[in-house]
Amino acid sequence: MSSSATSPSMILELKKSHVPVPWCDEYEKMIKLQDYKLQTLKKLNDFNDLSIPDGSTLTSLKTRRMAVAKSLLGQLGKEVTIEPPFFVGWGCNVFIGDNVYINRDLMGKTCRVSLYDNALVQIGDRVLVGPGVCICTGTHQVASRDRKEASGTSFARPIIIESDCWIGARVTILDGVHIGAGSTVAAGAVVTHDIGPGCLFGGVPAKFIRTLD
Repeated sequence: MSSSATSPSMILELKKSHVPVPWCDEYEKMIKLQDYKLQTLKKLNDFNDLSIPDGSTLTSLKTRRMAVAKSLLGQLGKEVTIEPPFFVGWGCNVFIGDNVYINRDLMGKTCRVSLYDNALVQIGDRVLVGPGVCICTGTHQVASRDRKEASGTSFARPIIIESDCWIGARVTILDGVHIGAGSTVAAGAVVTHDIGPGCLFGGVPAKFIRTLD
């Protein structure tokens, strides 16, 4: 079967799934066996283009970038700002709410906000994401003997960040984590477990510090 061939029966089956599927045009392209990854990389390259054409304004630069982001992500809410450089693994598994701000990283292209969306990444409304944040849904078996198996050593679990959270600079959020509404994660933390609503967490691994008023 060619790389651009479609599989209508497969698409119909996936649409019947009882597991929430982040359906969008880009996801449908991916399951039709088209070269989805290459298209994602092209869009990321366009989004992260830091050149400033003559006559540009801050508004026009943002408008261009967010148009690219809208074509890349599963959902992009209203009044969202994503600063370059920015990375997603697939894009179609990323759902972003309204009034979200994803910050830039001033240390260069290798230091960026990165969303490894092998599973769903859901970000609620009015969330602040600091520079250098890494959100990683993918993981592997811990024991080396398990990783030596031919299959089943790599998997992904969704990450959910509810509304009104602040994710500080250089925070890493690992697979399966759910962060409750209104919580703050201090800079540099590594979040390995769920965080309840209205809490401050920090450290490696992240631990409860106090309840927020």
